[in-house]
Amino acid sequence: MTYHLGVDLGTTYTCAAVHENGRLEVVPLGQRGPSIPSVLYLREEGDLLAGDAAERHAVTAPERIAREFKRRLGDPTPMTLGGAAARPEVLTGNLLRWAYETVVRQQGRPPDTLALTHPANWGSYKLDLFAASAEVAGLTTVTMVTEPQAAAVSYASEERVDPGAVVAVYDLGGGTFDATLLRRAGDRFEVIGEPEGIERLGGIDFDAAVFEHVRRSLDGAIEALPEDDPNTLRAIARLRDDCIDAKEALSSDTQVSIPVALPRLATEIRLTRSELEGMIRPVLDDSIASLRRAVASADVTARRC
Repeated sequence: MTYHLGVDLGTTYTCAAVHENGRLEVVPLGQRGPSIPSVLYLREEGDLLAGDAAERHAVTAPERIAREFKRRLGDPTPMTLGGAAARPEVLTGNLLRWAYETVVRQQGRPPDTLALTHPANWGSYKLDLFAASAEVAGLTTVTMVTEPQAAAVSYASEERVDPGAVVAVYDLGGGTFDATLLRRAGDRFEVIGEPEGIERLGGIDFDAAVFEHVRRSLDGAIEALPEDDPNTLRAIARLRDDCIDAKEALSSDTQVSIPVALPRLATEIRLTRSELEGMIRPVLDDSIASLRRAVASADVTARRC
């Protein structure tokens, strides 16, 4: 029996789904959910752990952790993993290999086809690097699908979208932002107009804004710590995780206290929802302007935009 596999290698999370016998199902890649963190950990033995297993080492050995490498595709400066240089496309390929092999183990056989999603505004250079990532994973026959097209197909599977109807996709991901207009043509969606995007805008930038708020509030305490000290690296990694938790908590609460446990300093930093909104409002305004440009380029009129 045949099946088809789709993999979404996100900046912060990776997920996969299979289509078999007319049914579409998400494959559980993680131990705690269907998706996994897009994280790699280099073990002392030289092999790589991915996803949840890698994330467990993020605080204890942050220098051996690689994350957000998809957003670094095309950057000529290599990343550092365990003291060694690593190219983003190679790291991306290793994560893809892990996801692919996980699905194959669960299904008991390889898929007949494989599709990978990517931002709609990627040019040929980044697409070539993405294809090189697939080669690193040992996968040479791959179909590339834009993330907005995949989102539109998913939406149409749950909501009625008539032939000829236009869908606007506002895709604010973990590392990048895309705005694209698509028109339904049969069982496919075709991109119309010019896709817009902001390459370095996503949830990780909001995390960074919270961390920057804490850094400024500590008035030089972080800068005074020795950069290469293992205790410092572990403390900063834990603080960054606490900043992410604080950002997520403000979705339902109006204020949070972020614990700070640094060498020779233990305190808390308060952050309110209105403060966070003020930090991120300028870039969110940029994303709305980007969507408006995409709508204008497609020569359609939006009811609300």
